[in-house]
Amino acid sequence: WTEPKFIHTGADGKPDTGMATSLTYLGDGKVELIAGPLWLSSDYGATWSSLAPTPPASDGKPWYMWDPLLLDTSGKDAKARVLETGYTSVRPPETGPGYQQGYIRASDDMGKTWSESIKPPEWEGVSEVALIRAKNGDLVGACRTDIPLRMKGETLDHYEGLGVSISKDDGKTWSAVSKLYDYGRHHPSFVLMPNGILVMTYVVRKGYVDSPDGFPQFGVEAIVSADNGQTWDLDHRYILHKWIGNRTGPNAWWASCQATSSVLLPDGSILTAFGTGYRSHPNEQNLPA
Repeated sequence: WTEPKFIHTGADGKPDTGMATSLTYLGDGKVELIAGPLWLSSDYGATWSSLAPTPPASDGKPWYMWDPLLLDTSGKDAKARVLETGYTSVRPPETGPGYQQGYIRASDDMGKTWSESIKPPEWEGVSEVALIRAKNGDLVGACRTDIPLRMKGETLDHYEGLGVSISKDDGKTWSAVSKLYDYGRHHPSFVLMPNGILVMTYVVRKGYVDSPDGFPQFGVEAIVSADNGQTWDLDHRYILHKWIGNRTGPNAWWASCQATSSVLLPDGSILTAFGTGYRSHPNEQNLPA
């Protein structure tokens, strides 16, 4: 790997982009990066330019992004386009589930301009949505779901969950979210295998027992679907990696993972990248949140 360098810097030489969360390869050396607004590289990431500021949702709400764009070349109209999901807050989180709303929109010019956003009513209570086109042509969305109602008053987003919503009409309408995990697992990434099997990797932030000395444990898992995302084999989860946090108390979550990214390699294997909190301050140096 080369030494890391900033995507862009201001006149003072300091980075002036937002937090980067995901990359999408568009072909021919073109890469798009979510870092506040979208950034585009035409030379495999060597140099970058900012696209137009991120437009709000069609109802005027702010548009927040996290998951990679989907380069979609197999829609029913056979036209290559980019699909982007976003979300916004619609009510205070202390009111319980339904305080976030998910959206989807499309671009025919690789992110320069966007269609009117669709606000699926089924995505009330949903924030980050990862997309993939299943072998049968359906669009499958892995949705981060709001903190369950029984945990009303909880604000730590580790308690958000994971569900799946499916569209059979290229994203115009969506099924109700089928909840896979009520809380503790999210940040999904999809891979479509040549035989049509869907593989989903995700982060485990809650759900493992603490270590004997009281430290939380975290992990990255994978599950598969053999029916285009309709059902998932939760009884046979693959534990890709797990680790023990290095903090206790209110900041114990610092050692958790923020995202996964899985890709299918030419030899048929799957490469999954993820981050951990190994570099957070050790417990004896606990700092105020």
